[in-house]
Amino acid sequence: MPKYLFIFLFFTTILSACDNIEFSPNQAFNKNSPTNLNHKNLALLYQKPVTSDTLRFILSGDTQRAYDQAVDLVKEANNIPNLDFLIINGDISDFGLLQEKEWIYDIFKQLKVPYIGVVGNHDLIANGVLVYQRMFGDFNFSFTYKGIKFICHDTNSREYNFNGKVPDLNWIRKELQNTDDVEGIVSVAHIPPRSGDFDMNLRTPYEELLNSNPKTIVSLHSHENDNAAYFPFEGSIPFIVSEAVVNREFLYVEIANGKLIKYENIKY
Repeated sequence: MPKYLFIFLFFTTILSACDNIEFSPNQAFNKNSPTNLNHKNLALLYQKPVTSDTLRFILSGDTQRAYDQAVDLVKEANNIPNLDFLIINGDISDFGLLQEKEWIYDIFKQLKVPYIGVVGNHDLIANGVLVYQRMFGDFNFSFTYKGIKFICHDTNSREYNFNGKVPDLNWIRKELQNTDDVEGIVSVAHIPPRSGDFDMNLRTPYEELLNSNPKTIVSLHSHENDNAAYFPFEGSIPFIVSEAVVNREFLYVEIANGKLIKYENIKY
């Protein structure tokens, strides 16, 4: 075989195999990695026939390393009648690894309703920033369904060394101002403002900002591996913290006519 032909065949073989090789556990993607899951799942949500004015969804955070529990969560969700969607409220991964999110993707493919992924502090570790952005999308985003606007955003202040920019209050303020055509507003973020991982210099401005629009119904959080509901000041909306997937509990929420009519912690 001529030398140049051997070299050509060698490099052709190597290049053709590249997409099947995991070069590092910290790689951000491969050719089979899912992309833009939030966008794709929202498209599926908007295609669903609307059979009720009542909005029903599940919120649970911290799927990190809780794969067996996540499988059971999907089974439970599939048995809830008229469920609209599910929110994984942060810490989808533990170490920010692509493989972790791909395992979760494989599990949630069995879900009968669309799901949305919100960024958590563990999702920002190592190459987690690139992995999350490619697989799920923007850290700060919003969507409206059944007249309710969901403002999903990054509150993982510690991962930014408490630089005063996370959460992005200016972005949230603009989202709150653009609500003339909605009945209600739901805020969704991984870390609650009472946590030590939230920028304490932004806590009061954040809580006051979310309460500044009378259409705001509730602020939903996770991170603490416990369930709780609290009101930071008199007349405030409720700040509700969901349990973690590892503890086999999720938050079930119903909203109708722009009002929070039910929230329940359900064990499975």
